[in-house]
Amino acid sequence: MKRRLRRLYHAAWGAAVALAAVAERLSCRRADPREVPPVRRILVLRFGLLGDGTALLSPALQRLKERFPTSVVHVLATPLQGPLLQGLPFVDAVIPWTAGDLLEPRQALRPGAWRAAAGAIAELRRGRYHLALACYGPLASAVALLSGAPRRLGFAAEAFPLALTNPLPGGRYDRGWHEVNYSVALADAAARDVQFQVPGKRPDGADKGSSEPHGPPLRLVVEEGAQRTIAALLQPLVAPGVPLVVLVPGATNGRAKRWPLPYWVTLAGQLLAAGRAVVLAGGPEERSLGRAIREQAGAAIADLVGRTTLPELLALLERASVVVSGDSGPLHLAIAVGRPVVAIYGPTDPRQSGPYRAARATLVRHELPCSPCYRLDRVADCPLGHTLCQRLVTPQRVYHAVEDLLDRHREMNSPAGRGQSLEGEGLYRTT
Repeated sequence: MKRRLRRLYHAAWGAAVALAAVAERLSCRRADPREVPPVRRILVLRFGLLGDGTALLSPALQRLKERFPTSVVHVLATPLQGPLLQGLPFVDAVIPWTAGDLLEPRQALRPGAWRAAAGAIAELRRGRYHLALACYGPLASAVALLSGAPRRLGFAAEAFPLALTNPLPGGRYDRGWHEVNYSVALADAAARDVQFQVPGKRPDGADKGSSEPHGPPLRLVVEEGAQRTIAALLQPLVAPGVPLVVLVPGATNGRAKRWPLPYWVTLAGQLLAAGRAVVLAGGPEERSLGRAIREQAGAAIADLVGRTTLPELLALLERASVVVSGDSGPLHLAIAVGRPVVAIYGPTDPRQSGPYRAARATLVRHELPCSPCYRLDRVADCPLGHTLCQRLVTPQRVYHAVEDLLDRHREMNSPAGRGQSLEGEGLYRTT
């Protein structure tokens, strides 16, 4: 019954969006194809999880600025995304979206959500955007339509019918690209579309689109105030010259993404025995996990899980000598501030969501015939109930990966290695 009501609700959304799109096209005077209005104002919409909507979106935002250097780029962002997007040099403004996911029937029952959505859409219409990029999901395509932007790009398979004016064929994850590169492809397609319409100018790559694009590296900016706060927090916890290893044991989108708790306890003990400083990090919903690890591994571990703001979490990751995490938002945040990472992967496909253009990253996983099994339409829970892909990744393997990255870091900073670069080593190393 719930599934049927959900399908009916989504069908009603689709019908309403189609009617709005038809009404818009009927009310607009057909433009002369030789007259191409300049793209001066761009709106980007990417609702999603922490890493997806910030670090993994940053290459597309940077690419937009490269392709449209005289245009302003605004991002419609949730309260989770906003603090990390505001400091980016290629984002001119962040517009808050506090209505939540209105495609979820439970969320739609809140009158306040619709009031918040109406206020945000009114602000978008006042922005008079020339171009909108719906970077993921049908809700983004609907809001792009309601923003009034005359040119709207996105992937056809993940948008409401008629919501986009320039849909790209297919959808996210249908061609094996990395998560980042779908949004980069939209930025490139927008540039090609505009260039194609300029009389007498040959489109750059207009016949392309099947090959995977490659964006710039992930990038986020750490606030100075957050850096000072974290420096004060770490001063009594980390002695000068002692490597700091930040452990991120949580994952918000399914239990199968989580490395077993006893393994975190064992790894923390090994690192402490080797003279490393160990700090636990994560979101408020993972406090019980951090508390359990600290209680079992000993008081020498600093537990900051759920005790930092997002800008402070980013500053903490920036201070780390190595970050150890599963496929989670903080993993990608750490890469975006240039830190070495050890990434533990289980049900998710590292080709699609692994470390992106990270010069110092080690991927640790145990591939099984059933992996990767993660699907976008459900949380990451093991369909077979055993999570062997996680349990077969031993603490010893992860510990050696951490120590290897620390050794490489020492070599880079030694007199013989100073000035060398790790760039060009490849996407990541796999153990």
